[in-house]
Amino acid sequence: MKLSIIVAAYNVENYIEKCLKSITEQTYKQLEIIVVNDGSTDRTIDVIQTISKTDERIIIVNKVNGGLSSARNAGLDLVTGDYVGFIDGDDYIAIDMYEHLVEEINKHNCEIAMCAVLKVYNDYTECDSLVEHSIVLNKIEALNALIEEKFIKHYAVNKLYKATLFRDIRYPEGKLYEDIFTTYKLFACADKLVYSNKIGYYYVQREGSILRSKYNVRKLDCIQAFSEFKAYVDQCFPELSGKLLWRLNLSKMNSLLDMLKSESIYENCEFQEFGSNLAKEVRRNSFFFIKGSNIPTTFRILAPFSYAGYPLMRMLFKTALVKNYVYQRSLKLL
Repeated sequence: MKLSIIVAAYNVENYIEKCLKSITEQTYKQLEIIVVNDGSTDRTIDVIQTISKTDERIIIVNKVNGGLSSARNAGLDLVTGDYVGFIDGDDYIAIDMYEHLVEEINKHNCEIAMCAVLKVYNDYTECDSLVEHSIVLNKIEALNALIEEKFIKHYAVNKLYKATLFRDIRYPEGKLYEDIFTTYKLFACADKLVYSNKIGYYYVQREGSILRSKYNVRKLDCIQAFSEFKAYVDQCFPELSGKLLWRLNLSKMNSLLDMLKSESIYENCEFQEFGSNLAKEVRRNSFFFIKGSNIPTTFRILAPFSYAGYPLMRMLFKTALVKNYVYQRSLKLL
């Protein structure tokens, strides 16, 4: 079985060597390694070219910067393997990740195989696996697990997909949260999937806290992604609709909260129009946040304030007490 591994690389000169070596040194050797240099302006391409001289399996694609989806799509157009995998250029994988996933595919005759992810921070790590053993799922079970996000996440990168699943599917260019827009479509096309709790993918967390990452309205793409996911489920898998409504509502409150946090910390930071619209959405669903199950305490507290409108909520977050609390919480994440 031949695997096509697509590596999206943009300005990762300090990470790409470790990433590529973790692929070229895999115990599973039948690999086609498609490295897409997405218009990097640092030394990324130089590092890629140097490593490619030592491994003929590496195919280099140079393109104008278009974002992660664009890079993945460029790689998908060149795939010749039976299964496809993705790796981001600043991450790396366990030396036997693909051998293990191929074993799972052969053992269970699956179209998609997944492994656990270890998030790597500056001074600690965090595993997202909450299961004790491998689990074989049909598409309904997999979509349900994806919605709940307890052990299956939307990540593209910790999975192997049968190449034919991408016949009519591509990643949305110009959007953030491209995995949320896409993963459910791939799951819905697969009859059988397997999840392994074996850690295979190391997800390097380069972004800092809110202090380093001021809210950008492009992050509202998350709400659009979940809205499209819900519309798809409503039509094709209505039995899952209620759970996805829960996820969609939480994404709206998360966005509202992130806007308020950013405004409380940064000068010249204002989201009046977007914040007002989100506050209306939260107010429209206030009963869900106040009385619903498994709702974070912060959301329960914040929901009633949506009746006063975004300006008052913003004033609340700019009071010395709340502003200091948000600031100190953010410092702990650095």
